[in-house]
Amino acid sequence: MNPKRIPKRSTLFTVPMTANTYREHDPLISEGLGCMRAQVSEMREVIQKHNIKGVRVRDNGQLEITSRRGRKELLRVRGLADADGGYSD
Repeated sequence: MNPKRIPKRSTLFTVPMTANTYREHDPLISEGLGCMRAQVSEMREVIQKHNIKGVRVRDNGQLEITSRRGRKELLRVRGLADADGGYSD
């Protein structure tokens, strides 16, 4: 093998680069935190009642999350915990 030529590593062995930021133009779409279509109105009422900003319920039950704080509040209200959240989540 030529020492000057380094073989290209497969992308299979690299760590994927992901961001933990959600913005208006690049929201996190979550089905796991969402609800069934029949529960959309209830979920919207909960979000409005607790004044959670940055979380919107789509008509199909998916959540569109644009704020980490909003996601954290929604998890707290629903009694859930995020094992992969990190220190600030």
